[in-house]
Amino acid sequence: MTRPRKRSLICSTVVVFACVLAGNAQQVDEQKMHAFLFSEAHKNLVTKLVAIIPPTVFKTCPSLVSNGSNVRSLKPITFGEDGVPNSGAWKEVVPVKGCGNDTVLNLYFYVADDGAKINGIAGFPGSTHADLILQKDALTHAEIGANSLARNCAHFDVKNTRFEGYGLSEPATPDPGASTRFRPWWETWTMVGCERTFDVMLDFMPDATGTTIAWPRQFQER
Repeated sequence: MTRPRKRSLICSTVVVFACVLAGNAQQVDEQKMHAFLFSEAHKNLVTKLVAIIPPTVFKTCPSLVSNGSNVRSLKPITFGEDGVPNSGAWKEVVPVKGCGNDTVLNLYFYVADDGAKINGIAGFPGSTHADLILQKDALTHAEIGANSLARNCAHFDVKNTRFEGYGLSEPATPDPGASTRFRPWWETWTMVGCERTFDVMLDFMPDATGTTIAWPRQFQER
């Protein structure tokens, strides 16, 4: 178990997609953001970011398509005269399909303090509710879980994350409700390595000091 903190970031691909701004919409000029998302500058950012995702997790192909993208402002976004963001941060959730590895990409972008560069981070794919910092900590737990069944495998990648629900998985604990300040949840993380695939269940239990992560049950090999 461990107690990390929270945050998030990522980008999109060379495919055509429709974008929907969600949450914190008051922090961004929607018209300017929409124009940027369909610009060559944005496409280049996404292309570079997607290229670093391990092929065991996601492969691109000419038939890759996305039917929609959800964009959420994480920090107030402003734009330069060229239409490119010069401050702020945002997350893009991009469902993609067509290459035999349908998934949901989670891409984060943030502008450097001097406003001269946009940096991108690819979060783990899927529907995880963990931010980037929490994802890093959960990775350690998921790797230990997978390695317990494949001790000779030196490296694992996160193939998918699946939010399963609020509450805890085992022993089954009901959702305390959306009004609960520290609302626990659980997920299944799919790990791939050495041509093997494992599902690791993780419970996330936030409190005033961070979030505790626990393994609620035995791990499963597919």
